[in-house]
Amino acid sequence: MSNINPESIALAQGVLSDILQRIGVAGTISARLSEFREREIIAFNVKTDDANLLIGSAGEHLMALQYLTRILFKKKYGLDIHFIVDVNNYKSDKEDKLKSLARSAALKVRRTKEQAVLQPMASYDRWVIHNFLAEEDDLKTESQGLEPERKVIIKLVK
Repeated sequence: MSNINPESIALAQGVLSDILQRIGVAGTISARLSEFREREIIAFNVKTDDANLLIGSAGEHLMALQYLTRILFKKKYGLDIHFIVDVNNYKSDKEDKLKSLARSAALKVRRTKEQAVLQPMASYDRWVIHNFLAEEDDLKTESQGLEPERKVIIKLVK
C-alpha cells in the first residue's frame, strides 16, 4: 500500500526545500505523481538558476541530493514513500535522449542485421534503454561488462 498522499508529498517537499535552503540554493519545487517500475512515486522538479551546482558532473550531485532527501525524510517522518528529485527536467530530458539513442540503434540493427554496442553508461541509463526496447518483439537487449564500463548490446532475435 502506498503512503503517498497530499500530506506526505508536502512533508517530502519540505525536506527537499530545507536542504536547498541550507546549501544556499534558491528555486521553485513542483511535485507530480508518476510511475516508476510499476509503482506510484512522487516526481519533484526543482527549477533553479543553480542547476549546474545541483546536477554536477553526469548527474552525480543530483543523485546525492535525491539520496540525502530520501534518508532525511525517512529518518524525520518514518515514512517509506518513493520519490525522485529532478532539476530543471535534467533527468526527463536525459531519458528522452536515451530513448532516441535506443530508437536509432534499433533501426541500425534492423537495417544492418548486426548487433549494436552502446557506450558504457550508468545502470539507470541502461535500464531506460532495456525498458524502452522491451516491447520490440524482434529485438533483445542485454548488458555486458563490468561497472563502470558496462554497456547495452542490442541484437535481433533469431
